[in-house]
Amino acid sequence: MIYYWIKTLHISAVIFTVGFFTLRLFWMINRSGLVNRAWVRRLSQFNDTLLLIAGISLALLSQQYPFVAPWLTAKLIALLVYIILGMYALKWAKSRRNRIYFGLLSLLCVGYIISVALTRQVQPWHYFMQ
Repeated sequence: MIYYWIKTLHISAVIFTVGFFTLRLFWMINRSGLVNRAWVRRLSQFNDTLLLIAGISLALLSQQYPFVAPWLTAKLIALLVYIILGMYALKWAKSRRNRIYFGLLSLLCVGYIISVALTRQVQPWHYFMQ
């Protein structure tokens, strides 16, 4: 039963993360001052912490670990790529055009992470082609 609640928390945090990142990207594109507000960063960090704790808890409860389960390793690596791309999109890229480009790549990376989670396959497109 606890697994169900942690998984629900994890999925909810994923949905919030994707939606809030998309909103922050929209604010950045439209040059809104909201994107740099302290409460925006804190809310994002709080949710990302919940997401990480829930993810680690699920791995421990299911006894599936990165570097043992290939699909979980793929998710972890893709998560790191998403974080780096997101940092470029919201902070590091100099031009608005590059920020949009990195933002779209970040969202594509999230799509991959979700596909891997749903299929438990490193190459989820093979799963959907069967």
